[in-house]
Amino acid sequence: NNFNKNLKALSGFEYNDLRKKLEDLKELREFTFTQGKDNLDINIIKKRNLKKMYQDPIKELEKNLEYFKDFTRYPVLFFYGFGNGILYKILLQNQALKRIIIFEKELELIFLALNFIDFSKDLSLGRLIILHHDDINLPKMDKVFRLIGDLFYRSYNLHIANDFYEHYKEDILKLNKLNMQIIKNHNLMRGNDPKDAMQGIEQFVYNL
Repeated sequence: NNFNKNLKALSGFEYNDLRKKLEDLKELREFTFTQGKDNLDINIIKKRNLKKMYQDPIKELEKNLEYFKDFTRYPVLFFYGFGNGILYKILLQNQALKRIIIFEKELELIFLALNFIDFSKDLSLGRLIILHHDDINLPKMDKVFRLIGDLFYRSYNLHIANDFYEHYKEDILKLNKLNMQIIKNHNLMRGNDPKDAMQGIEQFVYNL
C-alpha cells in the first residue's frame, strides 16, 4: 500500500526520527477524513472542533493549480502544511521543479497524506522533502538549505497550504525567522548581497 511504500522511501538517516514516529502511530486521535466519489475529493477534519481543512477540496485544488502556474519555472517550492497531499503530487509532475520542501506540525497529517498518495519515487529522489516541525532546528535546516544550494536565494517564499494553517501562524513566523537567518548566513559566507534574499522574505511576511 501507499503508506508502506512511502515509509520505505524514508530510508535516509535524516528521516530516522520521522519514520519511527510514523511507524509508532497506531490510531488517529486528532484528525479524521472523508473521501468523496472523486479521488481528488479528500477532506480532513479536526476531531476536537469538527473544523474542515477544505470548504471544497476540488475547487480549492483547481484554484491552487491556477495560482502555481506562475511558479512553473521555480526550481524549489517551500510549503507550510501537507494538507491532503494532492496538490504536491500534481506539482511534482513538473520536471523543472527540482524539490518541494514541506513543513508540517501535525504528525497525523503527514501520516494521512502518506496513506492517500504514493510519493515513494519523489521521496527516494529527494524531490519531496518532509520536515516534521518538532524535529526542526538550525543544524537540520542548514543542511536542507545546503542541499538545495543556490537554487533558493532569490526565490525563497514560504507558501501556506491553505487557510486551515492560519491557526499555526506563530509557528510559521518562528520557522520563517530561522530560515531567514540561514539564508542571510549563506549569503554572507558566499559574499552575495543579502538584500536580494531579504526581498523575498519581506514579501512573505507581508503576505501573512
